[in-house]
Order: sequence, then C-alpha cells, then structure tokens
Amino acid sequence: MAKTKTETPLMDQLLKGVDGLTLASDNEFKFERIPFGIPQLDKLTGGGIPKKRFTLLTGQPSGGKSYLAMKAVESVQKEGGTAVWIDTEMSLDESWFRKCGVNPDLLLASQPENGEAAIDIARAVMEAGVDLVVIDSIAGMVPAAELTDFDKNPMGWLARFVNDSLSRLMSRLKHGSSLICINQQRSALGPVAIKDMPGGKGQVYWNHMMLEVRRSGWIENKKTKIKEGFDMEVTLKKNKTSADHWQKVVVPFKVDGGIDTMESYMREGIAYGFIQQSGAWYEYNDNKVMGLNGLKTLLVTEQPELGQKLKEDVDNASQRSIGTSSDDSAGSKNSQLLK
Repeated sequence: MAKTKTETPLMDQLLKGVDGLTLASDNEFKFERIPFGIPQLDKLTGGGIPKKRFTLLTGQPSGGKSYLAMKAVESVQKEGGTAVWIDTEMSLDESWFRKCGVNPDLLLASQPENGEAAIDIARAVMEAGVDLVVIDSIAGMVPAAELTDFDKNPMGWLARFVNDSLSRLMSRLKHGSSLICINQQRSALGPVAIKDMPGGKGQVYWNHMMLEVRRSGWIENKKTKIKEGFDMEVTLKKNKTSADHWQKVVVPFKVDGGIDTMESYMREGIAYGFIQQSGAWYEYNDNKVMGLNGLKTLLVTEQPELGQKLKEDVDNASQRSIGTSSDDSAGSKNSQLLK
C-alpha cells in the first residue's frame, strides 16, 4: 500500500522535485492482458500476454509459434484495437490468417528489406500507440550491412544488432503497445547438440514472458491413418509478470484450422470435473453421450447452448485459478486426457 504524504514528507518532496518519479501503485505500472482465447493457454499465462510488455515465442520450426501470435492479434481485433505484423520471413499468407481467425482487412503489415527497416517500423507504430506489434521473426532481422557485405560478416553481428534494437524498443512500450517477437530454436554447432536461438542472449534478457512451443505428438485419423494435426506443447519458460514458471499445457492443433477451441474447452471441462467420464461415456448437464466425437457433436451441433455454457463454466473456473502455481491444479492434468 502506498504511503500518504503526511506519513512520509520526503516522498512528497521527491515526487515533486524529481522528473519521472512516481508511486509504484500508479496506473503506469498496472497492466491488463491480451487473451489467446484458448482456456489452457490463458490460464498458463495468467490471462494472456501482458500489455505494454515484451513476449518472446520460441521453439522448433512449424510448432505453432506464429499461430499463437495470430490468436493474440485476433483478440486485439475483437476489442477494436490495432495490430501490426512485421514479416521479416516473407511468409505472410492472407488466406491462412483468415482461417486462423485474423481479419487481414484490419491488420497492418510490412515486409521490410532488412533489420533496420523492421525496427524503424516497429518503433514508429509503437510511438503511435498501436495495441500490438508482432515481429516474425528475429532470425529474419538481418542487418543491412550483413546483406551488402556478405564477405565481411563478423561473428555476433546479428546478436549485437538484435540486442541494440530491443533495447531501443523497450522504452516505446510505455506508449501502450505490446510486443511479440517470434524466434526459432536451432542446434548450435559443436560436439554436443545444444538448442540455441539466432540473435544472441539479449532477447532472453529483455523479454517479460517467454513461451516455448513444440510438437509433442501427432494427431492421426483413426480410419485413414493420415496426420491431421499435432499436440502443441506450450511451456512457460519465463514470466516476470507473476510467480508462475516452468508450467506447461498441451492443446490439439489441426492443420486445417489451428487449435480446436471446443476440444480445448472439453479438455478443461473434464479436468475441472464439469464433464463426467465413465469409460467411453461422457456426461455433461444431464446429457450422456458415447465417445468424444459424440460429445463434440452435442456441444457444437445439437445443443450449441450447452457448448456456450461449458465455455462459461471453464472460463469462470480458470479466472478463479489464475495466479496459482500448484502443480496438481486441474489444468495441469489435461495433457493426456483426449489422446
């Protein structure tokens, strides 16, 4: 609790005499979150990525990093906010964005020619106060000098550039923007395989939240044996916005449209005990069906109002549990339930 003027006259004197000094209880140090809209991930992160902070998404290629950033963009758009996507990998696909819930007609985007151009755009839009900036990816933020003087490529060039660039962007967060940077994990050269990220260690130091995304198993069609997706494992590697660390969740990712939101709610519903399971039978709100497909049909097609009720039940339970770090919480048990 902040002390009043009468309790500490020195504080009052310093607040008046020192520019930039304020109470830690000031609104400047309070922040909301941008939800993913996926119950397990929102609970893992305490409600989503923190606003006015820097979030780093890292992991193996094709693991779902960009997709998670798209879900954050979708949430910003639903609230009427403005998001900017800086595509340094030249991989932006308008049709895939639409399929993942993003409206490209309301998304500002750029494909800069080099790292300096990417940072200049990020700095400009952050100073303008946009809600969210996504840089995809750090590995593609190649300095202009490295592109033109390929034969004179000193060791650590990209790392120094990324560290200097991020330090410049950090001060722009106070304008109200959230920053998401995406980066790949690669095997470092040497006799022992070590996971490393292009761009050096500065990105690990500067971020306020770091999520590692990886595939943990394939989802196959039982009849055709064709791979339809994979289980996306998301681990909270760093979190300076709460006490939770090193927790992880697994969510189903389908190649024809990303994470199945209803299946995610079903997982949480089973974990929280809203959905009762007995062998192959599932019961929710006095409705008993056989198999997970039958349950999904009930919640999505036959009685969509039940699906909405399940979402409300899970969201309310998640809100009550956000901020806890118990390893045996309901959400931490969901990784193998629907396999």
